Amino acid sequence: MNTAARSRARVDWEAAAEALGDSLDVYNALVVVGVDPVATGRVAVAIGRLQALKRRVAVGDLFAESPPIQELVQTDDPHGIVDSFLYGVSLTKIAYPVPDAGQLFVMPSGTEPPSYEDILPNPRWHRLAAGFREVGALLVLAAPASAPHIEDLVRATDGAILVGEGVPSKLPVVRVISSVRETPVSTFALPDRPTPKRRWSTKRIGIAAGLSLTFALLLIAGWLAVRPFAVRAHTIPPRPDTTKGVSGVAPAVRPDTAVVASGENAGVMRVTSVLVENPEDSARAAAYAIELMAANTQSAAILRVQQTGKDLPAATFSPVLDGQGTQWFKFIIGASVQRAGAESLLATLRKQKVIDSTSGSVVRLPFAFLIDADLPAAAVPELIGMNRDRGIPAYALKQDNGTSWLLVGAFESVEQSQLYAETLRASGTKPVLVYRKGRLF
Repeated sequence: MNTAARSRARVDWEAAAEALGDSLDVYNALVVVGVDPVATGRVAVAIGRLQALKRRVAVGDLFAESPPIQELVQTDDPHGIVDSFLYGVSLTKIAYPVPDAGQLFVMPSGTEPPSYEDILPNPRWHRLAAGFREVGALLVLAAPASAPHIEDLVRATDGAILVGEGVPSKLPVVRVISSVRETPVSTFALPDRPTPKRRWSTKRIGIAAGLSLTFALLLIAGWLAVRPFAVRAHTIPPRPDTTKGVSGVAPAVRPDTAVVASGENAGVMRVTSVLVENPEDSARAAAYAIELMAANTQSAAILRVQQTGKDLPAATFSPVLDGQGTQWFKFIIGASVQRAGAESLLATLRKQKVIDSTSGSVVRLPFAFLIDADLPAAAVPELIGMNRDRGIPAYALKQDNGTSWLLVGAFESVEQSQLYAETLRASGTKPVLVYRKGRLF
């Protein structure tokens, strides 16, 4: 047996997965990501078996195929996840029970290899994850680390469990729940030879010192990111009320050209053919909001949204440029069609001492970026939390049909919105500019 084969033979992936134990009880949708379809499948099945003793679990195969999952399918029906997403086959028809395994079901890949470009970014994953969450069940998906759009699939779930050493390059660190590494299995056939204890080499001491210094610098950077709220937030004068004397809503925006200075005022970015996707909604835009404060760094604005966003309606932030070309990040809450609605919200927050009696001013910000639509109510809180964890200040507005829009930012003009468009592109989100529409979620 060669060295590689002996290494594989001595890895107990099931034990490594089971070591996660009850820590996975709080999750309802997980993606097990790895390079090796066998190891990844074994980890996914081990997680499923353990959780199936407590609740319903469906383990899905997004490899083509993962042997540990495929061998649990005891049917001649070839349909699977691919057939469900591409051809509409019901998930209940492709989820096959595993005998003597509690409430465990498996879902094979299907009649053809997965088309990752079509399947993984599909918004249906958000709804599917929300459905499992609603009934307290668990969805476990085994997927290859090299699959295009794997990060989109992970964002639609509660997060990823990494198997082995392969890590998708675009996967946000905050979406990684845990990692499963190789666990040696004791064996008489391959005894371990004792090795003498070695003192730390000069090189290892240097590495340890470097890591300690890096950690200290990260702590300092985090403190500096928070500090602007304590210093700058109280020194910036409140923005004048821009809504007085405004009656109605501006006409629909058509394709146009805007010139926007960069955040450091170091150059000019020309944006052509900026089109608002829903000009027909201009007359009923939720254009009125409350500006509470401003921060001088985006990291400070992100932290503010993450800390207070759950207590304030439609909390978000928007970058703006002052008269000197300096970029600020305005902390915004609320979304009302009428100015009176924003004034009422501001008065209520002051009365309840959520904010002090001098904080806040009503502003008119009719535009936002739409990042998802037609969302069921059950899926909204998780999607907001996921995006805020990534530093994207998302919020939701309810639509007339009962679903919700997921939005980012609140902007006074098309030109202002383009200051944040590149940030969305860098995060892998297409910036779709719309008139803000709907009621507070």
